[in-house]
Amino acid sequence: GWSRDTYFKGDDSGGALLDLHIHDTDFIQFCFGRPRSVFSSGLSRFSGAFDHVVTIYQVACGASVYAEGTWLMSSGHGFNMACTVNFEKATVDYDLARGAEALRLFEDGQAPRTIRCEGPDGYVRELRHMIEAIQTGKAPSVVTPQDGVSAVEICEAEERSIKTGQPVSL
Repeated sequence: GWSRDTYFKGDDSGGALLDLHIHDTDFIQFCFGRPRSVFSSGLSRFSGAFDHVVTIYQVACGASVYAEGTWLMSSGHGFNMACTVNFEKATVDYDLARGAEALRLFEDGQAPRTIRCEGPDGYVRELRHMIEAIQTGKAPSVVTPQDGVSAVEICEAEERSIKTGQPVSL
């Protein structure tokens, strides 16, 4: 509920699509490359922009990839980020709400296990990397400005898909 006066003005913030979901899109692009196409659905409840977005991404390797970003959780739900990746013989499940036990590995024929990640979470690391780039005057090396532009372009394609009800090629 923080910053509602700013974020919940869709014309200024871009709605949940550009506030939250763009980070999902950027991560998917980082892991799988720029998608070939997107197919999205979404709705607006209060901001005038899309407050809820679900997207299926067609990626070059053929993986089934989708993401969801929303501002529509009921009061008290709080922020959360989670993802699940299914491999041939294992599933990795990450849920920020589990705290120190956020990352779990499920391998065929083995008991599920928790993998403890050392150091700060990805949000803190992202901020540290950006601050270091600013302080040293060196361009970011993990995610480039072009990656950011591409993430915005992908989100714009997602918005077109929501509005048309059709997949959009990139």
